[in-house]
Amino acid sequence: MDDIQNQADDKGWDEKVNRRISDINRAIEKGLSGEALAALHGLHVAADDDATYDVDEASEIDDQAMLRDKIMRRMIHIGDTISHNRDLPDNVKEKWTAMLQECYPSEANSVTLLRDLRREVNSWQEIDPESALSLLDRAIDAVATMIEIYRQRFYTR
Repeated sequence: MDDIQNQADDKGWDEKVNRRISDINRAIEKGLSGEALAALHGLHVAADDDATYDVDEASEIDDQAMLRDKIMRRMIHIGDTISHNRDLPDNVKEKWTAMLQECYPSEANSVTLLRDLRREVNSWQEIDPESALSLLDRAIDAVATMIEIYRQRFYTR
């Protein structure tokens, strides 16, 4: 009986520690962008590496770490695109970046947050199909779809 209680206590403690580590990591990530954020996640982002606007076709077969890295890279690109857009006021950039920073491949609400962000981008102005905001809209939709695939493959059991 004590063994079962000790296992339950250990599991509870592990979950508490993991939540605390996640909270600390999120706080650190909020202050980073671009190459620094990519480095924190162990990724390399080349300066001339363009954001991808379509769902990666390998998402259905990539292993968990590979797909997570692809999703994180794309979210970093989206964040950089937002922060470097000169047509957006600072408060809009901050709001959109904050929404993006709440998204993680393993978090159930990330797809909803990304869809909300996409609606915000669409409502900002009439979107020209060739504009940077139109490309941003497509990139957000693609990464949301990739997170759905990630969650279905690795978190639905």
